[in-house]
Amino acid sequence: MTTHFTRRRFAASLASLPLAGTMAVSAQSTPEASPAASPATIEMVAIPPVTVPEGALKVNIGFLPVLIYAPIYVALEKGYYAERGLDVTPTPMNSGTDLAVMVSTNDLQVALSGVGPAFWNGIATGLPLNIIAPGHEEGNPVATPLMVGADSDITSVDQLAGKKVSVNAPGATEFWLDAALQTGGLTIDDIDLQYLTFPDAVTALAAGVLDGAMVGEPLATKAVQDGAARILTNDFDVAGMQVTALFSNDSWVEENPQAASDFVAAYLLACRDLVDEPNDPLNLTIINKYTSVPVELIAAAVRPVYQPNGEVNLENLVTLQEFFSARDLMTLDAPIDPATVVRQDVIDAAVESIGAR
Repeated sequence: MTTHFTRRRFAASLASLPLAGTMAVSAQSTPEASPAASPATIEMVAIPPVTVPEGALKVNIGFLPVLIYAPIYVALEKGYYAERGLDVTPTPMNSGTDLAVMVSTNDLQVALSGVGPAFWNGIATGLPLNIIAPGHEEGNPVATPLMVGADSDITSVDQLAGKKVSVNAPGATEFWLDAALQTGGLTIDDIDLQYLTFPDAVTALAAGVLDGAMVGEPLATKAVQDGAARILTNDFDVAGMQVTALFSNDSWVEENPQAASDFVAAYLLACRDLVDEPNDPLNLTIINKYTSVPVELIAAAVRPVYQPNGEVNLENLVTLQEFFSARDLMTLDAPIDPATVVRQDVIDAAVESIGAR
């Protein structure tokens, strides 16, 4: 039986442990493993200054300091937003749920996050949320593996039955966890589900107070290198599944359609940069700036997959709703038609402005 966790519940067992500040933050990323780069071949480079033009439209965005947000970092630091008359201010957040709430109130105009229950339930209650571009996809091996402590006696997925296993927050990562557990004949209902940030989960695994965890890259690679945890499985059927998206406040999009398409155009240019040259020194330096993860570790980690033309998989969005509904996390009687949520007009205008790939 799944039990839902609050951080207070785990506080006693984690109180004596060094938590978030002691480990680099990671990401929920994807597909084919990028070739590992030798630290000797990677040099940090200076990030050129960006000049925001007079009268640029202010846009507040939310992000988590993990790899899937790399297009946002790259677009910002390479001046892609500024070139389009946007003055983008990034605000670090604690969870995807926070992002959905702040976008709905227009405190943030844009955010990248998992398309989880908070997003769909918000739309069902009339919150002004929409999708303006896809986020990332997982591949194989996945970039968010299921891990156990380095000294754990657990050697197979089926041994996690009844054990404490964490995801970083309610939502998309639960879908990945369920897929990982199915490789051992289990489902998410067969474990004691916990919610811990990726860094805190690695700390808890190393201390033996948590049995398993989904851990995103590049923290997963760092955890292995540090001897804190090991991968139980990174081979499960989620390849090509879009579970994150770039979403926005619908009222803001209606009032600023050109700015919305310009934002997506800049984002897609950064996605293309990361697809074409994932280990470009400038890209690595920019990601390091926002994640504090060493560039050689970023270069060695499994990367997210991005859609260079902003193609949103509508079937995936239905699948996610069905998964959350089966877990009683949705307040909907039937899935929302994703076509009513995706602003295809914004995506099409963005792709037209930069050219299709």
